[in-house]
Amino acid sequence: MIEWIRKHMGWMMWIIVGLITVTFLFFGIYPSSDQGRSMASVGDYVISAEELNQAYRNLYENYKGMLKDQMNDAIAKNLRNQALQELIVNRLMVEKARLIGLQVSDAELQTVIMKMPAFSRDGRFDKKVYDTILDRVNMTPAKFEASQRDFLLRQKLEYLVKDSVVAGDAELQAAYVKRNPKAKPGEFEENKETFRQMYLAEKQRDAMTALLRNIQDTIPVKINDKAMAS
Repeated sequence: MIEWIRKHMGWMMWIIVGLITVTFLFFGIYPSSDQGRSMASVGDYVISAEELNQAYRNLYENYKGMLKDQMNDAIAKNLRNQALQELIVNRLMVEKARLIGLQVSDAELQTVIMKMPAFSRDGRFDKKVYDTILDRVNMTPAKFEASQRDFLLRQKLEYLVKDSVVAGDAELQAAYVKRNPKAKPGEFEENKETFRQMYLAEKQRDAMTALLRNIQDTIPVKINDKAMAS
């Protein structure tokens, strides 16, 4: 499975980024309890069956909402593996963020949570709404806040990588000419800003892919194939 992740890491990152906020808003990535089967481990962190099932249910609902009538058993069957892959990638990113010293302060965490529309009443954060919603999904504030802290850590690492990616005009023009050998004079200048956005997005994706491959070489990942097959 790790080889599958390596092969598809480029596009996986952007699927995960697109779904991560919804998928882990209430069923976030948080330290697993000692109870339940271990489905995988990332370094010292254990992904439990309960955590995987939560991620799978949320991923299933996301896909069902997007695909509607096109959702079928074959897609649903593959989502469990995809959910595990997302949990692994997320944990790798969080562990790397911690290793390089990134932190999320209590004030940062509080600010983010208080701005979440789900916990607002009349446009302002409401502690009763917060407690009620978390109770409804059977999650303690401590677990939810831990999940959001991890999400913000990962986000900081992603921003750090993306901000390190630059492309000067000379590089942009060379890339444009290489991809458009029949371009007419002045065409690059006309399309420069649109091309810049696309080119930078590609470089950012490649940088994220390279980072994840590097992380996988330094943080061991073990998957309980027997448990996944059952």
